Amino acid sequence: MAAALRERGVKILTPCAVRGIETSSGTVSGVVTEYGRIGCASVVVASGAWTRYFMGSLDVDVPQLMVRSSVMCPSPVEGGPDVSACNRNMGYRKRLDGGYTIANAFHSYHDITPDSLRLFGKFLPALRSQIGSLKLGLNTRFMQELRRPRRWPLDRPIVFESVRMLDPAPNDTFNTTALTEFRAIFPSLAAARSEQAWAGYIDVTPDAVPVISGVERRPGLFIATGFSGHGFGIGPGAGRLMADLVANDTPIVDPRAFRLSRFFDGSRIEIDGGF
Repeated sequence: MAAALRERGVKILTPCAVRGIETSSGTVSGVVTEYGRIGCASVVVASGAWTRYFMGSLDVDVPQLMVRSSVMCPSPVEGGPDVSACNRNMGYRKRLDGGYTIANAFHSYHDITPDSLRLFGKFLPALRSQIGSLKLGLNTRFMQELRRPRRWPLDRPIVFESVRMLDPAPNDTFNTTALTEFRAIFPSLAAARSEQAWAGYIDVTPDAVPVISGVERRPGLFIATGFSGHGFGIGPGAGRLMADLVANDTPIVDPRAFRLSRFFDGSRIEIDGGF
């Protein structure tokens, strides 16, 4: 994808942290990176789990929290299923090397943070819908985020430069449950042993629907975040919709359902599914 973009004249800078966004008379005028300023009239913030924190520095409230999902990969085995499937305790997908990517399909973990308290009211319906599948925990991350500055100067290094990638520890209990279920369903694969495990933060919104939207009071500023675990599946369509919004073209779909303002204009928040 990067090669195809470069062939079309797109410049990709990595690793290159964005420190902030500059405005002129309330309108976007540039982006300040760790390597210097880039002048522009439009900016799309699609920074996943970092989006709420970054946008907060611009006084833009994005109601978004993070849940941590864990995944594991057992050693390659023969005679296993070729199709992907899941139940309430386990989901699996065959890999090209003959092994499987396995996860505790409908279970995730949320580290309680100051934002958890700030957004409790908006996320209460989602919390109720996730009873039994979402585990809550209070740990050192609460104080880490409490101490984290909510504003910062753009002429010095910031957290996005010291933490290049969010790489949380996997939940061993979730992974063990998933592997045990996998072996129980496919007894012939009982020899499978865990070879690798990892975790990642999912950016979730109160209604598990992404924000693909301009910021009404900041012309030129756009947000694409909160995909709630479905980003790979709907990424191409979301990218097309965002391109339409930035270019002021006729949107490929009605963008109203994805507007940021739905969380503040009195609209009823409904939960269609989990994250």
